[in-house]
Amino acid sequence: MKPTVLRILVAGAALAFLAGCIVLSVYPFYTPKDLIFDPGLAGRWVKVGHTNEFWEFAASGEKCYLLTTTDDQNTNGMDAHLFQLKQHQFLDLLVTNRDPFELLPMHLISQVSRQDTNLSLHFLDYGWLVAMLETNHPGALRHIIVPDRTDTNSSMLYLTADTKDLQRFLLKHVNDTNAFSAQSSVLLQRVSP
Repeated sequence: MKPTVLRILVAGAALAFLAGCIVLSVYPFYTPKDLIFDPGLAGRWVKVGHTNEFWEFAASGEKCYLLTTTDDQNTNGMDAHLFQLKQHQFLDLLVTNRDPFELLPMHLISQVSRQDTNLSLHFLDYGWLVAMLETNHPGALRHIIVPDRTDTNSSMLYLTADTKDLQRFLLKHVNDTNAFSAQSSVLLQRVSP
């Protein structure tokens, strides 16, 4: 296995703590007109209950952040775009420490709420999404399912819907506690500005 592929798998594994699997989209969840900037997001945050896991947001341009996550073993870089749909705020994350010739850029999504020194990221729950799209409403959102070449009992769902359809889907399910479940959440506390 090439070192860059291994590095991407490690980055994915670091993010997979969210719920076992993460929801990945080919297209971003935002358009430029949806972007907002919150200067209070910039700074260093620690994951609640984990003194060795840090998330650091640094302003990068007018409406973008560079997010670096670190723990005892890994450092991962992401472009982070904060955006608003109606009264709801979301964060679109794009892993940047990947080999562009080996993997497509994939977007992750979380609902965001920040109060002073507390930041909550509620990621779209992969298990809920798979159950919904495979069982109940397969036509609700365009996607593909890619079988695992090494494990015939395993596969991965990828969203292929365009941004407009992704946003419509988010707004439809934003208040569903199964879609944005507690087990898919990351709670952070500010360490430094």
